[in-house]
Amino acid sequence: MDRWLFILKNMSSLKGLSTYLRKPIFEKLFQLAEYSKLKPEEREMYNVSLRNKWDAESIRSSQEELLKRAREKAMAEGKAEGREEGREEGKAEGKEEGRKEGRKEGKAEVIKKLLSLNKFSFSDIAELANVTVEFVKQIEAETSKEK
Repeated sequence: MDRWLFILKNMSSLKGLSTYLRKPIFEKLFQLAEYSKLKPEEREMYNVSLRNKWDAESIRSSQEELLKRAREKAMAEGKAEGREEGREEGKAEGKEEGRKEGRKEGKAEVIKKLLSLNKFSFSDIAELANVTVEFVKQIEAETSKEK
């Protein structure tokens, strides 16, 4: 209460706010008092500068919002495109893996038949089936486990 009485009583003689009066409400009151002291031309110039400042801030915030939306849209499109490319690559890899597995199984069947004939050595079977000797031995071990 003392501060209010002091400021209202001495407003015309104050050149600035003392540390005793450094409160947001008193700072706002002091700004209003400064504004009311302005001449009409000065007030108009002040108002124009405030409008320009507000317009610039509005434009800046609008641009930020548009940029944010554009980024979000681009990210969504990029993710969708990446997913589609990933699916296509996955399908191609899956097909290739399936082909390899099929070839491997086909060779395994040929090796099993050649092993059952008991006419060929491991190296001969490997050469005929175009595989390694280790692969032939692996198939032979699997075949003997199954029996």
